[in-house]
Amino acid sequence: MSTEHFSVKDTETGREIVFQGQLHAAVCGAMNDDLVSECENCEGALTFDMTAVTFVSSSFLRLVLTANRMKGREGFAVTNVQPEVKKVFKMAGLWDALGMARTN
Repeated sequence: MSTEHFSVKDTETGREIVFQGQLHAAVCGAMNDDLVSECENCEGALTFDMTAVTFVSSSFLRLVLTANRMKGREGFAVTNVQPEVKKVFKMAGLWDALGMARTN
């Protein structure tokens, strides 16, 4: 599956969702159902690759928390977070809470 703001790649260990662009409230609302479906249908580990993401809103942080709740801390990772996006995760208290420091 591919949308304007994310694409999905199956890997040997699970599924990688690659995001791009600015993930603000309107974008997150539009991709919510498709993204949650991809997370629910993931058999193994789930990775959110943020290489091409330049902005995240609290709506995206909610999606991250949803995915984390589905897969658990050991089955979920957020990788390749850009510095400006990393600040948002840290300000929200999610960087350490979700164990993101172990992957970035």
